[in-house]
Amino acid sequence: MNIASAEKIIDGYVDWWRKSFSVYQEGEAVRIVCPMLDRHNDHMSIYLVEDKLAGGFILSDLGAVINDLSMSGCDIIASESRRQKLDQVVQGFGLMRSGSELYSKTNENKLFQSMNMLMQGMASIDDLFFTARENIRNFFLEDVAAWLDAKGIRYLPDVRVSGRSGFESKFEFVIPKSGNIAPERYIKTISTPSEQSIKNALFGWNDIKSARGGDAHSYLFLNKSNTKENSIDSSLIDACMNYEVTPVVWDNGAESVLGELAA
Repeated sequence: MNIASAEKIIDGYVDWWRKSFSVYQEGEAVRIVCPMLDRHNDHMSIYLVEDKLAGGFILSDLGAVINDLSMSGCDIIASESRRQKLDQVVQGFGLMRSGSELYSKTNENKLFQSMNMLMQGMASIDDLFFTARENIRNFFLEDVAAWLDAKGIRYLPDVRVSGRSGFESKFEFVIPKSGNIAPERYIKTISTPSEQSIKNALFGWNDIKSARGGDAHSYLFLNKSNTKENSIDSSLIDACMNYEVTPVVWDNGAESVLGELAA
């Protein structure tokens, strides 16, 4: 390999990159379909419009990346901790954020560099916050905890409870007994509901209940946003009921059981 051969490879790469873009007029903006793919294997798009007030240009994703994550059950603006992670990435690529929109303001001299940084930032946010299953699980826990806090429901987080057999089960939240008003309430969360994950969660509840008293109650929070059809199969709901566990289909809240948990 010599410099001349390497330059031909670079020229070929640049030519391929240029031909991989598509451009469409959308109102006063131009939509640029980029070669970079998101996690759905769809081409990412950025929007270019003239900045009539300040001069130069505005580049934006029109909120596509963050809104898609939210619709997939990964709301990265819902808590302070994940917003901080998001804004670190945004700032690292020299971008700005307004709500769910990622954008940058640039001039003609820096336009190509700004386009490149926006594309990279979009791809990094898409990868960083959704592809890691552990992050999804933690995000769902954060969502449930934030909802409990917002409703003023007092709870103990991450509690291990021994059943009559001596085996332990872990519950993400336990709400203490409220005198004669309400019993102990045990909450498990499942970020990716499936037949197996629900069976695992239900296993041993009778053992726990017999040890803690007949009036103790369990709730299983199911994240429907992380299912293929955005719904929970009725057979899984029936399985919970058969084990005397209340299924709570999560849809940015759990208003159906608010009264029971807040008592």
